Amino acid sequence: MSTFTRVLLATDLSAQADKLTECLFCLCPDTETEVVLAHVFDDDDDADPDGSRYKKALSRLAGYKNDIEQAGYEEISITTPVGDTCNALCRLAETSDIDLMLVASHRKGFLKRALMGSTTYELARATTIPLLINKDEEDEVTENLLSTVLIPTDFSRKSLEALNVVRSLREYVGRVLFVHVIERSRNKHDYKEKFASARLFLQELVDEMKIFGIEADYRIAHGVASKKIGAICERDGVSLIMMAKTGADMTNGDELGSTSENVVLNSDCAVMLLPAEDDNDDDGAFQ
Repeated sequence: MSTFTRVLLATDLSAQADKLTECLFCLCPDTETEVVLAHVFDDDDDADPDGSRYKKALSRLAGYKNDIEQAGYEEISITTPVGDTCNALCRLAETSDIDLMLVASHRKGFLKRALMGSTTYELARATTIPLLINKDEEDEVTENLLSTVLIPTDFSRKSLEALNVVRSLREYVGRVLFVHVIERSRNKHDYKEKFASARLFLQELVDEMKIFGIEADYRIAHGVASKKIGAICERDGVSLIMMAKTGADMTNGDELGSTSENVVLNSDCAVMLLPAEDDNDDDGAFQ
């Protein structure tokens, strides 16, 4: 059974957002999944049922609905809230018992200074449910989102929340790539010890995936975690990064850890952020 049973597909009606239906089909292959299609209007004038913007938006949403119905899904609804996009989508997710939100963003504009106030970045910080940020550009061919899934881990339970999702989608996942980055070491001996320990943990994760019939491998890197993750994504043809929002890099009062934040802002592939469940284990770190 799929991990996600009620999905919010939030669209700004851009060409990039058109590709979210393919993401839906990859992540929620069970056609019994309930889908909520949402477009947020800025103000009441735009949301006027007699206005051209409303009619155009509703026509586009009906097109989405038809495409999803053609794929075999039956429980599909359309909603058009008004107001601040981030707040409206977070409220909708809460009131509709959504367990996955899908949004699109633009790679070319994914720079930290440009996106600090963007809807996508605000959602990454604010939402308490899994969030898929797709970054396919308008003229790109959409690849299978689950062809190569990268899971960064510091070996804490929080960093391995993605395993539950991967297990539920094991029939559709092509390959899983576990990544551990050693950010700091006191000396060569300390680095060798951390490397050896990481290799043992990572091999256990790879072996577990193979038990589930999933091809898996691992990478160990040394340096700044977000930069190394980005480089590995490019080198290994990663289609999706799946990671917890928080971890040992969490700053006080910030629900989006610094490594997660930088991966979201700078990665070229899709990112799924997972809210980490509270636990009492000793968090590891990208050390």
